[in-house]
Amino acid sequence: MDIREGEEGEVIEEQEVEKKSHKSLPQKITGWIAIVICLLLLPILIANLVIIVKGSLNPDEIPTVMGFAPMAVVTNSMNTGEPDAIRAGDMVVTRQTDPDTLEVGDIIMFQSGQTAVIHRIVAYDQETDTFTTKGDANNTEDLDPVAKDRIIGKFMQRVPRVGDFILFSRTPLGMLICIGIPILLFLGYDFVAKRVTRRKEVKS
Repeated sequence: MDIREGEEGEVIEEQEVEKKSHKSLPQKITGWIAIVICLLLLPILIANLVIIVKGSLNPDEIPTVMGFAPMAVVTNSMNTGEPDAIRAGDMVVTRQTDPDTLEVGDIIMFQSGQTAVIHRIVAYDQETDTFTTKGDANNTEDLDPVAKDRIIGKFMQRVPRVGDFILFSRTPLGMLICIGIPILLFLGYDFVAKRVTRRKEVKS
């Protein structure tokens, strides 16, 4: 008699565990949406925080994140109209590289005063050990030669239209949204999960 009661108790416990572990379709959908948005927003938020902190500590240098520099493009100096051309509103990613490995034709990001410029190398002067750069859409070369110590990195990737969002995410409202949306989604997920659980308990 005691053995049967123990077996029935174990069966009941297993059924309760299965009910708790089983998620409804709304729970799954809400959970996946929360995960996807967090994967998109949190890296942007972390990168922005690192850039802001580094920029505050070293205002004379363009900040990077682990050697990478994600920057929003604000001009059309590289926009030739080609499908893969760099346009205003895009985000570009550059990576720190050995300046001695750069060649004519490479696209680089370099520091010009307090701003970053992304242009193409069109010439190299061995005597001064500097590069001459030019925007693909510009008619003339840049006036100031680029010394190697001013180079931030070599162009790696362009992400269309993301630059506008990057600029927005660095504003107080943008950072609040990047933090607030994931929190609201997790709260919504928890709310939906509790309501579904209560409905199941009432039906049973």
